[in-house]
Amino acid sequence: MPSVVLLRSSLHFGGVERQLLDHAQRLQGDGWDVQILALFRSAGEHPLAQAAAAAQIPAVTIADPGPWSLSPLRQLRSRLAALSPTLIHTCDYRSDVLAYLSQRSRPQLAESHGRTEEGRAMKLWNHIDGRVLRRLPAVVAVSTAWKTALAAAGTPPGRLHVVGNSTAVLAPPPSPPPVPLSSSGPHLLYAGRISPEKGLDVPLQAWPEIRRIYPTAQFWVLSATSPGSSYLRRIGPLLEQPGIHALGHQPDIRPWLLAADAVIVPSRREAWGMTAFEALCVGAPLLATRVGGLPDLCRNAPHAHLVSPDDPTALIDGLRLLLAPDFPRGASLGQTYRSQPRFDPDRRHQRLLRIYQGLS
Repeated sequence: MPSVVLLRSSLHFGGVERQLLDHAQRLQGDGWDVQILALFRSAGEHPLAQAAAAAQIPAVTIADPGPWSLSPLRQLRSRLAALSPTLIHTCDYRSDVLAYLSQRSRPQLAESHGRTEEGRAMKLWNHIDGRVLRRLPAVVAVSTAWKTALAAAGTPPGRLHVVGNSTAVLAPPPSPPPVPLSSSGPHLLYAGRISPEKGLDVPLQAWPEIRRIYPTAQFWVLSATSPGSSYLRRIGPLLEQPGIHALGHQPDIRPWLLAADAVIVPSRREAWGMTAFEALCVGAPLLATRVGGLPDLCRNAPHAHLVSPDDPTALIDGLRLLLAPDFPRGASLGQTYRSQPRFDPDRRHQRLLRIYQGLS
């Protein structure tokens, strides 16, 4: 029986974790022996390990004290030696690197969802991960644009594959009701990391002009923040403008997507676009930038509009379009969009299986 270890390092149970669990269940159905290893910097069990146990998939949490600790490396090496899997499937920069350092004898597939570049430590990790990806037999990029970027950074093109995300990243139904917002508006929404590549500073800089056009506009910013972030220190005063509400990380953004008059994804770089996908799947009007994987993601989405990055004027013009009464929006558009075959979870699973078979 072929066997695979699925390795993930994260703090939450979000879209990537849901999709990984879906893939694990499909692998089991195909006769694979599956083990999930979850690196976790908090106390207790990783939510992914808990969800896997509920789905009767073997899973273990590996405590991860910090970015430079060797403890998880030793634990991972011991686990992999005991499990002796046919191959290893990693899902982020930290699991890529630790799996590679733990063993070299088994094939490793790395699934790359993009990178953040905030801080020196993160840039160093990206550099190390890039060197690891160049040495692996298979690297899966979530979009053609991200594949091109990885190839330009030195990953051999012949080892690169494109496998986009699926609707398995979405939280399961039923959806909670929309957040009850005040009657004043329009209500604009940003949900994502606060880091330079996400471009949050662009709508914040445009906010005085947006408020001049729409005097009662409200901007809701949902994001976990790092206290030591130099980018956050730079944009901090902009977040204190009237009508802007920075609420921190929200485990389920669907109530906000359903309540928003427009969702803004102002990225400078974007491998795929999780928030954009979630917005499009509920039929929320989306204003996104023409970068990375976003143009392809917005294909066949009449409720999306693309603008140039780093251009406050283009962003304001795009908002005028989205907030017009006749701009497309609504649940039926979301249903049509997410029903596209390219987002089918089994299709994604089968594409990964073909890569597995080429490695094992």
